[in-house]
Amino acid sequence: MSDTPPGPVAPAGAPAPTDPPRADPARRRRPAELTVVVVLTYLVGFADVVLGALLILARYLPELESDAAPRLVVTVAGAATILLGFLEIALASGIARADRAARIILTVLLALGVLLDVLVLGAADDLWYQAADIVIAAAVIAVLWTGRVARFFGPRGG
Repeated sequence: MSDTPPGPVAPAGAPAPTDPPRADPARRRRPAELTVVVVLTYLVGFADVVLGALLILARYLPELESDAAPRLVVTVAGAATILLGFLEIALASGIARADRAARIILTVLLALGVLLDVLVLGAADDLWYQAADIVIAAAVIAVLWTGRVARFFGPRGG
């Protein structure tokens, strides 16, 4: 007889411990492009939350203390920016889970942002970051709706 104790015994009908785990056919691997979009969306969401907090704190600048109306506008803009950041964070989570509604909402949100950027770009002269924002948003929309990412969001089959 051997001095080594027997290994764990699997219950009847269960796979033996040496069997490789079976892949779930409903679970698909996320494309790398989508992972980049998710990370960028998280970063933009967190940046918007921080920017919104800074906007709210800007109401205490000496330039704004003389009049209540600009202080109110700055505070509301800061609060709206924070809420937008939280929405972007929630959408990034939905995109990571292949939620079609999150993809549509993020596309609409980015398209509205592009529209606003175009309006601001037309009104001002030297706003290179607005042009960069337009290019990034357009790239994210293109990635969300083409190629492997579009197939990832496609029908599940079954």
